[in-house]
Amino acid sequence: MFSSHEVRWFLNGSIEQYPMLRAWVEHGAHSPKWSGRLGGKPDAYIVIPGAVDMGMKWREGQLQIKGLESSLGTQVFRAHEGHHAGKVERWMKWSYEGKSIESAFSPWFSSSQSGPKIVEVQKTRCLRKIRINPFTGALSEVDASASIDRGGVLEVTDLRVGERSYCSMAFEAFPNDSAMHGNFTTFVNTFLETLPDIRLEEANSMSYTAWLQTL
Repeated sequence: MFSSHEVRWFLNGSIEQYPMLRAWVEHGAHSPKWSGRLGGKPDAYIVIPGAVDMGMKWREGQLQIKGLESSLGTQVFRAHEGHHAGKVERWMKWSYEGKSIESAFSPWFSSSQSGPKIVEVQKTRCLRKIRINPFTGALSEVDASASIDRGGVLEVTDLRVGERSYCSMAFEAFPNDSAMHGNFTTFVNTFLETLPDIRLEEANSMSYTAWLQTL
């Protein structure tokens, strides 16, 4: 079980259409900068009609379920010039794996089977991991494989759904304690104020579950 603060935006077009965004997220990222590859095995999502507060997906042999704990509303963040706006939410994620899980649930995510609507999303992403000092709130970047008790990730993901291309940008921080919202705001502001030439708007800020409803 994993609980986190999140804000996410979606942009039309692949990461190649946003060279400044690519350069920004790659700066400071540890090698390999990008993981996964378009054309590889996709994440398979069940689209629950009308539901934006719960998501289910099959990823690399694992069943993942996310539920919305609470919406914290639209928040304004600093920008290189002006400001950005995004919807901040608290989510809880449960992950399950093993032979019994695969036998029982993997058939749900086969697009060839009758049943719920499945959307397959191919992804490749660049991820940066940040440790948050629990006493001072200071941020320090660490290797993406490092284990941290308090911190967050910044990720930019190149997405392909069928023949359509998108990219997503997100901040996620944990754990969800009473001090996290302040830490999260500092984390997001620190990185977004150096992002050039892109304005992130409330209209394209949403969770994966909400975005899937728009496809």
